[in-house]
Amino acid sequence: MSAISKHWSELTAGVDCATLSHPGKTCHSHILFQLRTTVWGNMQFFIPVSILRLFLLIYTQKSVSWHIVRQTLFEFSCMVANGWVVSNSWSACFCAFYHWFGRIINNYSVSMAALPGTLVMFWMPQYVQMSHARAVFNVFVECWIKSRNHPWMEYARESKTIGTVVFMLISATIGYYAQRTKAVEFWFFAPLKKNSNDHSKTPCFHRNTCQSYILDGMKTCFTFGMILELARKLIASAPRIRRHPPALLGAISRIRFKFVAFLTLYNGLFRFVTCFLAQHRRKVSSYDSTVAGLISGLSYSLSPNFNVFSLAMTAMIQNIWNYISEQYGGLDLVKRFNRLSFTSIAWVLLMNYNMYSRAYYPYAMSKYALKFTDVCSNSQARTASECLAKLFLAAN
Repeated sequence: MSAISKHWSELTAGVDCATLSHPGKTCHSHILFQLRTTVWGNMQFFIPVSILRLFLLIYTQKSVSWHIVRQTLFEFSCMVANGWVVSNSWSACFCAFYHWFGRIINNYSVSMAALPGTLVMFWMPQYVQMSHARAVFNVFVECWIKSRNHPWMEYARESKTIGTVVFMLISATIGYYAQRTKAVEFWFFAPLKKNSNDHSKTPCFHRNTCQSYILDGMKTCFTFGMILELARKLIASAPRIRRHPPALLGAISRIRFKFVAFLTLYNGLFRFVTCFLAQHRRKVSSYDSTVAGLISGLSYSLSPNFNVFSLAMTAMIQNIWNYISEQYGGLDLVKRFNRLSFTSIAWVLLMNYNMYSRAYYPYAMSKYALKFTDVCSNSQARTASECLAKLFLAAN
């Protein structure tokens, strides 16, 4: 498929926007149709996401309140609005580019058509900015790795051993920097620090016994993993469940229990190693979290997958940046970077790359990314990708 971009001019000579984007419809009718139908498409995708968000807020705050419900509804509305704008920006601008320039301009007509819509992210609430930026970064990492054709890259992405070793190193890096920063980033383990419990009577810095501390962490990760898997299945199976409700049982039966086991063991190993090291020497070392992160990373071999791998890379980069900000925050360069909305900038750049990938590398994209672009665009992304593929096959 990458050959399409190399021979774009020959392939698209005399081709109009209708051929690639909306066969059998005029631009006007197509855009009006998209404006109406993408509202439900985005709601359908983000309802399970918001339900997961609501459960996590209730779980972390140990209470149910109108404030939590209102916050979730507001964030849900923002996510739907953002997805609706991005999707329709692509549909409208793809046609607009063709009419303005009289032709479809290389791959920029595909990758840049959503740009005006992606800028809306700068006005979204913090949670939406952060969650969407991380999601699209994960999509980018997975697609980039899967689409590389170098022999060593092909071997590395198929090797469970290499994947596990690299994940262990990333996990160790997360443990190293998370221990040395005040900011708390979401990850599946969190190093305990002395100021988090000044009254601890154990060298491990936790209030209860080591056994309780380890089991509590494993229970939390097990619960989170099950909720995450259930939400993933609901998102993937929502259209089928709506037509045939009993399909929900089939979706639940396909939950990745190995993934849940990985999260549970990952957190349990991290806590066990940190407690063992602290109890062994009767004091905590600043490198305990690094060692624990490395050893607990072995559990990745239970359920190696790109989602966890890319999420780990995101957590590692964020923790490194937090460390730089706290240690060197007085430098003018760091101050200037901190004033920028990195999450929104990442979303703008990578979401447009996502559109490019949907056209040229659909085989390399995750199922989540394909589901997101197709459901939220009312299958516009799939239609455009299929039309482009047919054009390429017809030319060959």
